Amino acid sequence: MATKAHRFATRLTHEQWLAIGLALVVVCILALVALLVRSYGWDLHATASLLFVLSYPLVWLAWRCHRFWRQALMQLTLHAQLGREGNLNPYFNSEHEDNLLLGLRREITRLAHVATDLAQKHRTVDYMLGQILDAWSVPVCLFDQDLKLTYRNAAMIKQLEQPMLLGSAAAKMGFELQAGNFSHPDFDTKWQCQTIRYLQHGASQVQHNWLFSALDISQLLNEHQSATQRNLIRVLGHEIRNSLTPMFSMTDTLLDTAVLDEQQTRLVLARIHKRSGHLLSFIGKYSALSQLPVPEARWFNFEDVLNEALDMMDDGSCEVVFQGDPQCFGDAEQIAQVLINLLKNAREASDKGMARISVTCHVSGDKQVIELLDNGPGFANLDNVLTPFYTTKKQGSGIGLSLCAEIIRNHGGQLHVANLHGAGAQIRMSWPQQQV
Repeated sequence: MATKAHRFATRLTHEQWLAIGLALVVVCILALVALLVRSYGWDLHATASLLFVLSYPLVWLAWRCHRFWRQALMQLTLHAQLGREGNLNPYFNSEHEDNLLLGLRREITRLAHVATDLAQKHRTVDYMLGQILDAWSVPVCLFDQDLKLTYRNAAMIKQLEQPMLLGSAAAKMGFELQAGNFSHPDFDTKWQCQTIRYLQHGASQVQHNWLFSALDISQLLNEHQSATQRNLIRVLGHEIRNSLTPMFSMTDTLLDTAVLDEQQTRLVLARIHKRSGHLLSFIGKYSALSQLPVPEARWFNFEDVLNEALDMMDDGSCEVVFQGDPQCFGDAEQIAQVLINLLKNAREASDKGMARISVTCHVSGDKQVIELLDNGPGFANLDNVLTPFYTTKKQGSGIGLSLCAEIIRNHGGQLHVANLHGAGAQIRMSWPQQQV
């Protein structure tokens, strides 16, 4: 019974509860009057007549109370609606300053003023953003959650050279959404495209919209390519001159000799062979740097790969201490090449006879982290240590660390170098660890 009464109460509106309350008040007053007059000895006919006469003013007063309450709420509702539409000075009859409804209307008016000011600011900001984007040279367009066009600036229309009507589907204009990123055939490799998903809070719901922009990087690519070509020509020219100049000098001297001496000829040929091998080795290393294959990442035992790289040294000049979790995710062959280069560098840099290297492997967040510490003198020039072809070694090519950094970049990570306090070098490599 209590549950049914609660359900019945929740179905009634406040207005219906007020009507029921006023009716009960009228009934109670009439019942009290009937009891009073009956106690004075009035007969039933006289009592009924009195109740009939009293019921009219009581019902009229109850109706006036109900009407007054309804009109007050209707005025407040109308006031709020007018404020929402921008009419902040609706007309009302003058009332006493202590009237609670008047205070409530004033608060509604203040809220309407605040909402109007915020809406005006938003319209001003939207207008300014529209003006800025229209004058911007970067192509920009917006799509709603249904992938319908809601905005495009002049640069986007100029680049696509096709009608871009608001409300048009993204697919009909050539846009394709894959893995949260938009693409378009007109924005090739010379464009850097970016897709941003953002929330737009509307009057009734929150919508997921999309912003697509494209930046022309052809000039940057050309400048980078030109700088790379100049650097390559400079380095190759230096290496080739260093190799061919002594070869030319030795062969010129040999050809100027009237009678060839076999021992001298063999010596010249041996030197030419050695210099040729050095030049071929340099070209091979550069080719490896510029044509690295895509990593085939999978789980492997890092400690086993480290031991294999150590065995490649084959002279017992390195002492390696490993700590950490040996489970590693990456291309085992390419990581082995990185370790061989790093161990070789540590051995060549060590001025204490035995190169002692500490290797740790652990996981930090979602990244695989490998750190190497050696007991050498450290890096002579940290600013250029990862620059291709830069080296401070007499017999070095400047390819080793650049190759290591490129392999780690291909894994989606980074290689950092630093010098330890006192002596020694620190190399830290990290890349995303993926789960299978």
